[in-house]
Amino acid sequence: MSIEYITQLTPLRKWLKESCSLSSSSFELQPLINDASSRQYFRLQLNNATHIVMIAPPNEENIISFVTIAKDFARQGIYTPEILAYDLEQGFMLLSDLGNDLYINILNPNTVDDLYHRAFSVIRQIQVCNPQFPDNKSLDLFNEEYIRFELNLFIDWFLLKHLGLSITNEISNMLENTFKLLIHSAIEQPQTCIHRDYHSRNLLLLENKNVGVLDFQDAMYGPITYDVASLLRDAYIDWPKIQVDQWILKFYNMLNLSYQYSLEEFVRWFDLISLQRHLKILGIFSRLNYRDNKPHYLRMTDRLLNYINKTCDDYIELSHFKELLQTKIQPILNEKEKK
Repeated sequence: MSIEYITQLTPLRKWLKESCSLSSSSFELQPLINDASSRQYFRLQLNNATHIVMIAPPNEENIISFVTIAKDFARQGIYTPEILAYDLEQGFMLLSDLGNDLYINILNPNTVDDLYHRAFSVIRQIQVCNPQFPDNKSLDLFNEEYIRFELNLFIDWFLLKHLGLSITNEISNMLENTFKLLIHSAIEQPQTCIHRDYHSRNLLLLENKNVGVLDFQDAMYGPITYDVASLLRDAYIDWPKIQVDQWILKFYNMLNLSYQYSLEEFVRWFDLISLQRHLKILGIFSRLNYRDNKPHYLRMTDRLLNYINKTCDDYIELSHFKELLQTKIQPILNEKEKK
């Protein structure tokens, strides 16, 4: 166990003992797999009960956002971890334990239809949420400024840092035209509350067969197709296109949008927000590798590029971006794999 690890656990144990009335001799902390953020999670074993303990560095994570959104989601009947205690200054939180049945562990061809149908219903619940923060502010907007910030992660961390690609004027212009297309599509959609990381590693099947929702603290107000795109074009698991098309239709019908927007329009929104999200994820996964020493996220690169290529095949406006993938990006990746 590293000195840094022990240093983090010492004040945590003290807080649990003093603020949560736990005897230091009566509980154990079992580390859980860390996510793509700076947060750390532990399962606290206390007699016959378990809880989840989170360390969220205050200079990097927003506990107030977590608490505020959790309360609003709960008011809408969404199952999130119950917040039992927290310390804003130290970034500690004691939560109820929703269990181990993450979607990523239980999804298979026999379970996926039922699990996704349940997840669709929760997206509808999330879309009507409207958390109000202590300063009377609402959720941040997934607007052009923020979308560009995310797309710049793709340029800075994937194209420049990971691939070492030289951004010529021609490539820069092509990227700008693609980004404008994605931004326009995102902004023209109906805007709702969106989770933003609604995928197989953040959803659980609870004992009561409801869906538990994790990692919701970065929720924003944005495109109506965002969360269903996160779910169906998941970076960690993929399904045959014919199935995905059927699920998109099912979700479209659940939203009862046919009197306002055609299925073709909805599918286009879904495809383009998926592309925007996948470009951002390529940037984030590259950043996790180079900045945070978490190289395993780069294993998802092939799946993400496969998604992106298929989307480009369906839209003539993306033909130049597809050319960049084929003539510049893929050859560099092929060379990296040989080393």
